[in-house]
Amino acid sequence: MSASAGLGARLRAALAGKFQQDALWNLASVAMLAVCGFVINLGIGHEYGAAPFGVYNQVWAAYIFFSQLAVGGIDRSALRAIAEAPQDRPRVAAAILGAFVPTLALAFFAAALFLASGPFLARLLDSPGVADGIVAAAPGLFFFALNKVGLAVVNAQQRMKAYALYSSLRYVAMLGGLVFVYASGMDSNRIAFLFTFAESILFVPLAFDVARHVRRPMKGMWSEWAREHVRYGAKSFASGMLLELNSRIDVLMLGLFLDDGSVGVYSFAAFVAEGVYQVLVVLQNNYNPILAEHISAGKLRELEAIVHKGRRVTYALFTGVALLAFFGFPVLLHVLGRAEFASGWLPFGLILLGMLIASGYMPFAQSLLMANRPGWHTLMMSSVVAVNVFGNAALIPSLGLAGAAAATGLCLVCATVILRDMVARLVGLRL
Repeated sequence: MSASAGLGARLRAALAGKFQQDALWNLASVAMLAVCGFVINLGIGHEYGAAPFGVYNQVWAAYIFFSQLAVGGIDRSALRAIAEAPQDRPRVAAAILGAFVPTLALAFFAAALFLASGPFLARLLDSPGVADGIVAAAPGLFFFALNKVGLAVVNAQQRMKAYALYSSLRYVAMLGGLVFVYASGMDSNRIAFLFTFAESILFVPLAFDVARHVRRPMKGMWSEWAREHVRYGAKSFASGMLLELNSRIDVLMLGLFLDDGSVGVYSFAAFVAEGVYQVLVVLQNNYNPILAEHISAGKLRELEAIVHKGRRVTYALFTGVALLAFFGFPVLLHVLGRAEFASGWLPFGLILLGMLIASGYMPFAQSLLMANRPGWHTLMMSSVVAVNVFGNAALIPSLGLAGAAAATGLCLVCATVILRDMVARLVGLRL
């Protein structure tokens, strides 16, 4: 073996070791999310009851919607731009500064619009407490957008341990925010203040971290990057909205055909399945900067070897995760004392099956974004949403909950076919 070949082998081994460690750190972060999320929901239900819990969830739904506007896809642009040349410090500094300037303006506008929408949404939902909840959460929306871009910077630099720690800090701070709301005697309609509490706490260390990399930016380049980020964000913004919509189409369409009890059973199964899916999101976060760097450098054949190996490992990993989740579902119901959700086991299994078939490709689902093709990524997401809507409309009337789950699983499989074709045609990368 030549010296260069030996060096290449050692480098690949070192990168593989780092990737595995990074993935484990972020899987631990997902575990922290699961624990904190469970405790938060259980705590709200136990201490405040059903009505305040309903207000909180309605505010949360609106918060998620406006959060897409608040960041406007600029975080993805920053991730892609920095990951292309992470060692070029002046370029990185300019790209970071160019991302935060428009994000400040967009975050302020979105937070103000969110705040102004409170009375309207309260009347629309026939829930006066929603307006108070939005007032409490609006500052958090502003900081959320800034933190989203800050985390994208950390992700782009492949500092995944730091990324995991910051993500965990957010979840723990949300739990701390709930404790603060309860201890301070704050009105129950303002439980959503926990978002403001968490995002403002996360902002402090993250801002200091990112500020270290904004030294001596390329003269005049930050404004060019700002325009590039806005252009990219405008083309990819809709894809974020479509992603959120796609994850809720089955529940929304079930509401058109079935009663609230059936929708509730399915929603629980879908909620658990979404938690399992976070394993693939962790891998996606780890692969995104690798995709951006290799595509920008034109190292497509080298990237294909990484992708193909990653696909095999992901299938093996997710097979174990899916089996554990499937057989653990009834155990979870027993522990929670929620036997009424038992009929959701079959739908849960069908969703898991779709995830499993698609799992090898899901870590690379944002390949078009990392290849600076945000408009095409939005078109891809539009196609996926259309498939999901059609599938649910066709299968729910005859198969009920199983139909919604089957349609969702088939949508994931179709998404991989669309992804492979578009990436091969537009990027020249064979997934």
